[in-house]
Amino acid sequence: MLSDRQRQIVTYLSSRQRFVTIVELADQFHVSERTIQYDLAYIESFQEQYQLEVVRNKHLGIMINDSAVIQKAEYDARVVHYSKEERKDYILLRLFEAIQPVSSNMLAEMLHVSRRTVVEDLKAVQSELAHYELRLEYVYNKGFVIEGNEKALREAYANVVHTYFQHAAPHLGIVNFSQDELEHIRRIVVSALRHQQVQLVQEAIDGLIFHIVIAIHRARDQFHFEIPDAEYQRLQNTEAFQLALDMTEQLEALFDVAFPETEAAFITLHLLGAKGTTFHVKDDVDELGCIIQTFIQQVSAQMGVPFVRDHKLCTNLLTHLQPALHRMRFDMMHTNPLKAEIIRDYHDLITVIQQQVKILESAYQVVFNDDELAYLALHFASSMERVNATKAARIKVILLCGSGVGTSQLLKSRIQNIYPELEIVDAFSIYDISESFLQSQGIDYIISTVSVDRFSVPVMTVTPFLNKADRAQINQMINAHRETTVAHHQLVGPTLKDVLLERHVLTGQFAENRTAAIHQSVGLLVASGHVDEQYAQDILTQLNRFGPYMVISPHIALMHAHFEYVQVPVSMALVHYQEGVVFNHERFDPVKVVIVLATSNPHVHLNALGQLSQLIMNETDRQHLLEGDRTAIIQSIQNVSLSQEEDA
Repeated sequence: MLSDRQRQIVTYLSSRQRFVTIVELADQFHVSERTIQYDLAYIESFQEQYQLEVVRNKHLGIMINDSAVIQKAEYDARVVHYSKEERKDYILLRLFEAIQPVSSNMLAEMLHVSRRTVVEDLKAVQSELAHYELRLEYVYNKGFVIEGNEKALREAYANVVHTYFQHAAPHLGIVNFSQDELEHIRRIVVSALRHQQVQLVQEAIDGLIFHIVIAIHRARDQFHFEIPDAEYQRLQNTEAFQLALDMTEQLEALFDVAFPETEAAFITLHLLGAKGTTFHVKDDVDELGCIIQTFIQQVSAQMGVPFVRDHKLCTNLLTHLQPALHRMRFDMMHTNPLKAEIIRDYHDLITVIQQQVKILESAYQVVFNDDELAYLALHFASSMERVNATKAARIKVILLCGSGVGTSQLLKSRIQNIYPELEIVDAFSIYDISESFLQSQGIDYIISTVSVDRFSVPVMTVTPFLNKADRAQINQMINAHRETTVAHHQLVGPTLKDVLLERHVLTGQFAENRTAAIHQSVGLLVASGHVDEQYAQDILTQLNRFGPYMVISPHIALMHAHFEYVQVPVSMALVHYQEGVVFNHERFDPVKVVIVLATSNPHVHLNALGQLSQLIMNETDRQHLLEGDRTAIIQSIQNVSLSQEEDA
């Protein structure tokens, strides 16, 4: 049977209908390339059973031709793998909100981890509760409960909710609510769900609470919106609508606001689209998930921010977009009271989202207006903060021994002292570990004191005392992982063909002097709205002050200036001058090729700039540049952009 991640890999490859490199898969699923290779080998062994064909190409990567059977039978891409800190937060929320003892098995199922991992997480929970003079107690044969005085319980819960939303939800809007207010909103939502015996996954609860926060903003500012009568009637007849009414009535009393009657309909849409509800209908959710992943990849590439590594973003966007797409299909206005603030603070992000959201608009025949774009920007902004706050990823390993955990615990203490690069998830007996656990936790390697070969994750066999030969194995593995990480960082950011558009390439031009050439080449970006007109003057100011340092090689100049006049994350233009232009460079005049680089982010352009460097250093491509062969230049740009993926 395929693991969750292996099923996700199958669906990911099937949705692309093209060759995908091992590097791309490793980056997408947050594991090492070696782990991906093992997964693919395991998938290939199931080709006949699942009626799919795995095609490998040494240069292009891997492709799956047909996976319809496995998609229908087994696939669920919405499994989210939580960090240790996230698991602690979720366990605390579940314990505070439970009316019955919560078993470790229930928590393990909720978090997609083993019961043993939950037991370790409960130690961190116990330590956290001690700060509030609360205790974690076990009720025999039932589960865990939090004990302590009521005041301490209330204070701790309010703090946990507030801290959780500082990390889990977009900050705009949330920060305007106190700890008590956030606590009350969450209590209303959780109590109403419990009363109606409705189960929601954590991300769906988060999305609903964030929607309510926005709704309260709207109500306070007296925003009103419309919904077609027929659609309102349809929603009114659902079970979810009664649950939404219960919530809005309590929220109105708590915050002294008056919601329009359509607000219950919007909450109903969230409930109908949320994973985990008894009335949830799984309409094209897998297809939407795949489109969202592609959307994230494109925004990630253009912004130069590794959004693809934030596992929460895809789930949060799925929770938001299911009801949002429904609204847009029926032209239901949904005013975003934070729109102006979002557009002001995340202008570049909004610009990129507006360009890349076409993939969603085309697939679902809708149009994202400024309000809807601002909602999307909130999710990406929140993800950006999570990505920036994340420490460098460590190699995830588990330790195994033959019987009991004695030797693996000894090995654990040795490794912890020597290798801080390794994140030891846990130590196990060989009989206590399963393939599903390895996959759900994204384990990169198994380090074992006994020989095992029945898992898809690569295994290193070592002695409990970690001798010189053992350390050599681990050192080699760490070095390989480091090289993989470097390769991933090099791939972050748009390619040269993404930023040097065909309409920004001119050849066979004539210019009287340097000033005219710079104004003409910058003018291409001005016409596209990528830079302000002052950008050309800023370049000239730099050249007058520091000399022709931007002439980087014989007959080629790379023009750039400060980011104040740049309106996009990164863009380029290239102009060829038939007779050349004098830049007063001692050795490299006349300049025949002027390349303009404009970037508002110091890291976004690095990938494209590296590919430009390759193009200039290639003798054939360089000759095309100097001769002004526009067709050949555009082809060279395409080739150097694609070669990186093929090499990987």
